[in-house]
Amino acid sequence: MIWVGLSWLLAIGLLVLAGLAFAGSIPLMRRRVPDPPDEPARHGLPGEAVRFPSRDGLMLGGWWIPADGPSRGAIILCAGQNGSADADLPQAIPLHAAGFDVLLFDWRAHGRSEGTQVTMGAREQLDLAGAIDYATSERGADRIGVLGFSMGAGVALMTAATDARIATLVLDGAYPRLDGILAARLRLAGLPGPPALFGARLILLAASLRANCQLFRANPIDYAPGVQAPALFIHGEADPFVSGAELDALQAALGGPSEAWRVAGA
Repeated sequence: MIWVGLSWLLAIGLLVLAGLAFAGSIPLMRRRVPDPPDEPARHGLPGEAVRFPSRDGLMLGGWWIPADGPSRGAIILCAGQNGSADADLPQAIPLHAAGFDVLLFDWRAHGRSEGTQVTMGAREQLDLAGAIDYATSERGADRIGVLGFSMGAGVALMTAATDARIATLVLDGAYPRLDGILAARLRLAGLPGPPALFGARLILLAASLRANCQLFRANPIDYAPGVQAPALFIHGEADPFVSGAELDALQAALGGPSEAWRVAGA
């Protein structure tokens, strides 16, 4: 009888954990609420709305902002995991002024793009590859740089490991491991260290099952040795999700040359 009772307790415990993991995957994966709408013209920029396919066929929306004269190359801006590309339009102003073409786009399940699931970099690599396809084949860009923020920085790094068309990277808020980011969020919510990491991994497992792809493998540090493009990391030293030591490890793992701009108090 004792063993039967223990078996029931174990089964109930596993069901509770599975339920919590599933519940935790919902806000992680759901379609994002876009930022307030914006347009290039509001910032004095030439630009046109564009649509192009991700590598798996989802249609993505964004803007192409051409250089005023001969282009120095194309810069693709990769937003973070919240909101939409609208909030990043001001970042295009100095890039356009410096003579670059600029492409901004919404990830799948964001803004103007199709899709219902955010996969935190696992499938978003297909979106960035589609953006590069568009810039090179439809716009004739022969030099591609990528400026990524947070999840966008992680996706840019992982994509650069397999796509040699990326000539250079600027990675603002990059992180080494996805479970580390989620664990930091859980710790900020009040869950202590080891349980937070365990919970983060359970959530990623549930999300992977829901999306039928391996979110738990979307770790930039695992891709870093394959990146040969020069990279600039931007890191706020007060970042609550990524420590300076984690940035050091990510930078050291990179296959190509890199520099880091660490901003005190940010």
